[in-house]
Formats: sequence, structure tokens, C-alpha cells
Amino acid sequence: MASINMNTQSQKRIWILGGLGVLFLLSSAVFWVLYPFPSNELANYYKTEYPIVFNGKKYEGEILFEDGVYISFDFINEEIDNDLFFDKPSDSIILTTPQNVYQMPIGSEQYYMNNKTTKASSPPIKSDGENVYISADWLKDIYPIHVHDHQETTIVSIYEGDQMLQQGVVEVEEEDLRRVRTAPSLSSSYVHELEIDEKVTIEKEQKDFYFIRTNEGIGGYVRASSLALTESKQIEVNEKKKSTFVPSVELPVHVTWDQLATNEPLPSLPGVQIVSPTWFKLQNGEGDIRNIASKSYVQNAKEKGYSIWALFSNGFDPDLTEEALETYDKRKSMIDQLLYFAEIYGFDGINLDFENVYEKDGRNYTQFIRELTPLAHQKGLVVSVDVSFQSGSAQWSRFYEREELAEAADFIMVMAYDEHWGSSPVAGSVSSLPWVKSNLERILKKVPKEQLILGAPLYTRLWKEEVMKDGSIETSSESMSMEEVKDWMEERNLQPTYDPETGQDYVEYQSENNVTYKLWLENSSSLRKRVNLVHQYQLAGIATWSQTFATEEAFKTINRQLNEEEAIE
Repeated sequence: MASINMNTQSQKRIWILGGLGVLFLLSSAVFWVLYPFPSNELANYYKTEYPIVFNGKKYEGEILFEDGVYISFDFINEEIDNDLFFDKPSDSIILTTPQNVYQMPIGSEQYYMNNKTTKASSPPIKSDGENVYISADWLKDIYPIHVHDHQETTIVSIYEGDQMLQQGVVEVEEEDLRRVRTAPSLSSSYVHELEIDEKVTIEKEQKDFYFIRTNEGIGGYVRASSLALTESKQIEVNEKKKSTFVPSVELPVHVTWDQLATNEPLPSLPGVQIVSPTWFKLQNGEGDIRNIASKSYVQNAKEKGYSIWALFSNGFDPDLTEEALETYDKRKSMIDQLLYFAEIYGFDGINLDFENVYEKDGRNYTQFIRELTPLAHQKGLVVSVDVSFQSGSAQWSRFYEREELAEAADFIMVMAYDEHWGSSPVAGSVSSLPWVKSNLERILKKVPKEQLILGAPLYTRLWKEEVMKDGSIETSSESMSMEEVKDWMEERNLQPTYDPETGQDYVEYQSENNVTYKLWLENSSSLRKRVNLVHQYQLAGIATWSQTFATEEAFKTINRQLNEEEAIE
């Protein structure tokens, strides 16, 4: 029994010692994992010869040093100005600001500002054969940026906007604490070692670390306790000027389009402030514009107190549109013609109505508006752009860059129709109220409410459903004016009923030959509800298509509701 007890005790000791050994090893492992032993690994800060540092981030291969500092077009386009445009046919950069349009040919000291020749001491734009670069000195005059060339290291630092940057000085002797780390941890590799009493710029704070920038442009993390804070340094930039042009439009506005067959004097349009006659149309791929404008029309309109926003359409021809928008020279030609017409006829604004455009040409269309607006503003002209509601159609909806167009133009007029096109195989409303409201909420995510003008139809479609011999139903329609609808209903002694699904008055009639007719009416009731959406969403106003479909009473109804003289039923 004694020998058995001794063996058991020995085994217990072995197990205890073994357990203590395992515990020691685990504790050691945890210690080595968790304790931040300083790394001695030196990382290479430079992957290329000329890096850019911007907003605390390093970009590689974006600089050309040639009689000064040149920054790559790609970097500026991606990080500072997404609207910067490279026009390949003219081998030039197009830059637009709220006031000016610049065309800068590559390699030329001569460039153009608002079509006027200007000469720089050196080319604003250069190329190394593969990439295009823009002069940093020239950029500083256009954008609110500060560019600093660290000649000792070939690093270029760019700061955006006025900034106060905290300065600091190194006050520790420990080598490990003076190393500039790649991450906010002593265990991370380092890219540079600071000297005692060296001054640095503190760009941000993270955990217990500062992200600092040396005078040579090298950036990284050091322990916050390694630095003593000193003075702050002011970074000043040339602030980008805002547009001084203010459209002389009293909101909420009522614009009505005039779908011209002739240039007859305008009738009485109560409450309308602006008329948009359909005068100008794209004629060919060279950008020539067909003109049917009339001085007497403008004179008559202004005598009646109306302003004129002349409409320019692409004729809904995608091929001509593609050709006319593809080069700066053609876009410039169209702009020059429109500005000349404005001077000759004396109208007050330009309304752009481009529809049925290839999706790939949407960017060129936006660029056309960017190039037009500053020059139009110099002439005192308002620029408005017509867009559809968002849908899946590439050529009728997706090509519109609505957010970018709103940034470029003064107003966006959303054509809140046609929910059911004239060729629709199913009869339905031109623009039901629930459909308008849901789509309006979608587009307001892209376009500021103070720029958005709600389009409203003044026409009604008379739908005809005819039963064919094979039992199928053939659907067709025709557009009717308010007066025509009234006469059609009176001839058949018809009265509308209210359709809650569309929020409109509805008429249905079956003829003796078994043909069914359907109408969703545009009348005082529907117009009041559309204007109410202007108030509900605080929009810039309403635009009606077109004045030739309406009665005088329809305009009076819109005017009363727009001025909130009448309550919504």
C-alpha cells in the first residue's frame, strides 16, 4: 500500500508541474501577442518617384516635373473635380466653373477662356506621351487648393480649402517613439525616423497616435505623447468663386410651353410668368440649329408681361444628337448660335429639351449644359433643362444625369407625363396623381426642391378599345385639348365619375358598334392637385404642356391654387 501511495503522489506532482508549464507557455504566448513590442522593420515610403499626398492619403505616379509641377488629369478628375472633361477630337481639356469655360489644348501656351484667347507663360496642359498633366500653378488659380512641392523628397502635398494645421515638436529621446509608423501601433513598420526637436504638422488624431506630416512630406503615425503641441499654421487657398448670377424669377413660377404651329400673338394666360416657345431644333450632326423665332412674338409677349425661355430641341433624333455632342467644337457652335439668337430676338432664357438620346451620350449632354450655362449667365439668360421621371428606359430616361444637370443648370423641369404613351397597348391616365407623387419623391433625391419645376399635362387622351373579329382588343388613342374633350362629352351627354386610383375624373362610353371609349380628364380638379404637390414639396413651380391645349379657366385655376387662394378639395 505504501508503494502505491508514493506512485500516486509522484504522478500528481508530474501533472501539476505539467499544468504549470502549459499555463506558463500560454501566458507567454498571450504576452508576446498582446504586448506591442516596437517593430524595427523599415518600409519604403516611395513606390514611385513622385507621389502626391492629398487628404492624408498617398497617390503614386501622379506628378510630372517639367518647368514646374504638373499634376495628372486623372488625379484631378477623380479627387478634385469630377466635371473635368477631356475632349479627344480637339486634344484639349475643358474646364467649367460657375463663371467661365476654359478650353486648354495640350502643349500650347495659348488657351481660351469664354472663347477669348489667353496666353500663359508656359503650357497649362502637358503630356508625357501616355498621360495628361495640368500645371499646379494654374490649378491654384481655379480651385481652392494649396500645393506644396517638397523638393528634398519629390513629394507634392495638396491641401483643399482654408485650414488651420496644428504644429508639434518631437520631445522624446527613445528611438522607437520617434519612428513614423505605417499604422497607429508601435508594432507596425516605420517609414521615417524623426530627429529630436524636429517640427511636424499634425493632420489628425487616432487612438493614442497622431498622424503627422514632416517638412519633407512624409506622413505616418507617432505616439501622441512623443510630441509637444506648438503653434498652428494657416493654410490659405484661392477660394473658388460662386456664381453671382441670380435668375430674375419669382417663385413659385408658372411656365407654359407654346407648341408652335405659327408665331401668332399669345392669348390671355392668367398667372403665367414665362412662356417657352418651341423655336429651335437640331438640324444636323454638325450642330446647325433650325430657327423659327419671331421678334414680334417676343415683343407681344413682353407687352403682356411674359418672359420668354426659348426651347431648343434635339428633334428626338439619337443619331444627330450623338454627332452634334461628340466634340467641343460642335457643342461650342450650338452655344454660339443660341447666344446669338438671344441677342437678336431678346428672349430671357433657354430651355433644353433633349429626348431619345443614346445612354452613352448622356455625359456629353451634361457637358454641353456645363459649357452653355456660364456663357448664358454672362448674357443674363436663365438655363433650364427638361428631364423625364426615372425609369428603366436607356434612351428616354437613363441617359439623363439628373444630379449633375441640376448642378450645371438653374432649373430642372420634370416632364411628369406620359404614364401611358399614345401608343400604349393598354388604356390609362396620361399622368395619374399617385404615379406623379411617387416619382416626384424619387427625383427629389437627385434634384434640389428649389430647382425643380413640376411638369403638368394640359391634354387628355381619348382611348378607343375596339373588339376585332378574332376577339382581340385593338387599343388606340388621340390627344385632345380641354375644349375638345368638353365638346366630345357634351355631344354624348356624358358626366365624369371620380376614379380614386388615379385621383382624376373618369369617363367611359360604349358606342353602338361596340367600341369602348375611355378618358382620364385633365381639368380644374386634377390641376389643383398638381399645384398642391408644388406646395407640399416646396418646388420651384409648375410647367404646363402646352398652352394650346388649355382653356383660360385652366390657367386661372392654376394661378389661384399657386397663390393658395383656394383650398384643395
